[in-house]
Amino acid sequence: MARIICGLGNPGSRYEHTRHNLGFDIIDRLAERLDITGQGLTPQFEYRTVAGADDTFLIKPATYVNRSGLAVFEALRLFKAEPAELFVINDDFHLTLGTVRIRKGGSSGGHNGLESIIEELGRTDFPRMRLGIGPLPEWAIADGAKIPDFVLGCFQPGEIEIVDKMISLAVEAIETILIENLDLAISRYNTVNPTPEQ
Repeated sequence: MARIICGLGNPGSRYEHTRHNLGFDIIDRLAERLDITGQGLTPQFEYRTVAGADDTFLIKPATYVNRSGLAVFEALRLFKAEPAELFVINDDFHLTLGTVRIRKGGSSGGHNGLESIIEELGRTDFPRMRLGIGPLPEWAIADGAKIPDFVLGCFQPGEIEIVDKMISLAVEAIETILIENLDLAISRYNTVNPTPEQ
């Protein structure tokens, strides 16, 4: 059995630490906390191997968010994993900044990365974690064509503390999944909303 934890994001320094790259930031934070025994690179993704966790791989697609499904499909094939053993991490502007939501499956919710994965796998029943980056600012609501400008932008200085706490909670939740199970992580972390006062 293999487990694949995939954080969605865009490769390259231009996109580092943008809202759309929260998945990459969480993979990097996980790699700092877990015992990594190896790493590798394919044309579709880069990966790190986690020690003592029944063949667990942390992956960051190199295909850009809109084509994430190509990387995920190849990772499942390469590591001989099933969709149920996949865990996807993505940003979501429908959720308030700082919110962590874990689900066992469902629709893409309009997220192009999830839509690509669903299209490539032909199914929606894979676990995922949604991270709140919303709400959309008025200028993006007024002109939907500007939504990419928002998601590809960096967090504001006043948001950094909330984002850091959200990333920490997300990492704790994933560690709970690896050590315990998905249901416990859902019950423990879906109700938490990290604000600066907490």
